[in-house]
Amino acid sequence: MKKCWYVCLVVCLGLGLGAPLLAQQQQEPGPPPVLQIWREEVKPGQAAAHARTESGWPRAFAKANWPVHYIAMTSVTGLTEAWYLTGYPNLAAYEADRNNSDKNAALTAELNRLSTADAAHINSVRSILTAYRPEMSYRTGGNIATMRYFQVTTYRVRPGYENEFTEAWRAVVAAHERANMQERWAFFQVMSGAPAGTFLYFSAMKSLAEQDALGPMHTAPAYRDAQGDEGRRQMRDLMRSGVITSDTQIFAFDPRMSYVSKEMAAADPDFWTPKPPAPRPAAKPATQD
Repeated sequence: MKKCWYVCLVVCLGLGLGAPLLAQQQQEPGPPPVLQIWREEVKPGQAAAHARTESGWPRAFAKANWPVHYIAMTSVTGLTEAWYLTGYPNLAAYEADRNNSDKNAALTAELNRLSTADAAHINSVRSILTAYRPEMSYRTGGNIATMRYFQVTTYRVRPGYENEFTEAWRAVVAAHERANMQERWAFFQVMSGAPAGTFLYFSAMKSLAEQDALGPMHTAPAYRDAQGDEGRRQMRDLMRSGVITSDTQIFAFDPRMSYVSKEMAAADPDFWTPKPPAPRPAAKPATQD
């Protein structure tokens, strides 16, 4: 959840997504069973102003000593967007978090003020609830504090093809395991807030340089042998007949708009809690001879 207009609260923590988010909220490391994604489409030319306004949310939560945390990320490719990721152990926890935010009058008032200011910078917002699909995911878990990017691919699957899509990705996971591929990702399926049949693939990266190795790795004999002709045919046929669209974006983590735990910040303080730039010295008054 995110904005107070809907009286929501961003509470993101623990995706194991790819090399993944630290589990905060007393979850085991790895992807949360329920992931909420709050998406904001930012107006052209308003990215910097939007970031300044958004930095008020972490300050508000810190002042309230709010016990849950979130990571914000902004698009490097595609539309200019900001995503806020919220992990929950179940929908009951999601509901409880919404109810708890309603009870804090001071925090709600401040978030309402920030939301009003933020409206000048965004075109649209969308809240999406998704469920983790472990059987379609590969090598999740790890320390998200050291990551800097998510690659996110959104798949729209035709009605009636969800099972085929799942089975095809189970086969991909099995091939990766046989070939011991050095890769990682997590899948989530939309429950509400986006068209039925929407799946989201998340892969976390320390650097975009990791993408350079993916092409050669997937064309190497070890993986081609592990996947086999039948596996390649299955995925090719599915993408042709069962997938309506697929769209890939790269997002960079933004510490200014994130509210992370002290433990996460301590893992990489230079990134998560950067020092503000030193103020410029005052200009000396002009002197007259």
